[in-house]
Amino acid sequence: MISHVLALALKELGYQVALLYDYDSSIRNQKITAHLTYDQHPVDNPVIDEADILVRLHPKGEELIARKTVCETGLCTDEEVPFGRMGIDKFGQAVFGNMIALGRLFRLIGIDISQIELEKLLPKSYVKENRGAIQIGYDLGLYED
Repeated sequence: MISHVLALALKELGYQVALLYDYDSSIRNQKITAHLTYDQHPVDNPVIDEADILVRLHPKGEELIARKTVCETGLCTDEEVPFGRMGIDKFGQAVFGNMIALGRLFRLIGIDISQIELEKLLPKSYVKENRGAIQIGYDLGLYED
């Protein structure tokens, strides 16, 4: 969901976007890896060796390489954020931690979320909560950046 909403938002802002998913579709609740590449110009090759930013929400995926990693607490030593715990504390469900992570990612890549009609991009259920979670993530570390 994070990568899908991010891809839609980037497209809305006029970027060219390539989004590739890597997962085992035969197993439910399996780790999903999404590779998203965007640019002002068409993306020739969406496969990269090193990401600028990795958002890691699952213990698996340690083989992925990035310049900066933002992780669920306990999964890395770069920037740790308790996304799941924040989702529970603020909205009653850990799943909202994903949208908090998306908000943090928007901030890190320099996208002004006030320029995006997020409500059009989010799933119809829980729009208000998802929008609020994105804002919380966007405001994380606001005075530290």
